[in-house]
Amino acid sequence: MKSYKILFVMFIALGLIGSIRGNDPVSFGDMFFMHVNVINDGTKDLDDLKVRVVIYDLGVIMQTNPFDLNDGDTDGKFLFWDVPRYVEPGYYWARITVSNDDVREVTHRVITIV
Repeated sequence: MKSYKILFVMFIALGLIGSIRGNDPVSFGDMFFMHVNVINDGTKDLDDLKVRVVIYDLGVIMQTNPFDLNDGDTDGKFLFWDVPRYVEPGYYWARITVSNDDVREVTHRVITIV
């Protein structure tokens, strides 16, 4: 019987996404904003990070410009969206991602349109 050794290597960025705040509920014609706190708890600098918010049911993509975050630092990023008149009132899932070529963290929030 052969014995195999398996090596698992994972890089986990714990706590990359901090608090998330928004101004919902919003009505059509209003400006929706989301503030995403980004935390680098690691020991390496993170270059070319982006915050991206996708609301799939509405076809909405909001994204920041790339930014760098040194080890131990935090930064807050605002994303804005003008809610069009055709959007029906309801609850919509938003996928929030902070990532670059090396790390990615994803979370979800519900956006309320009234």
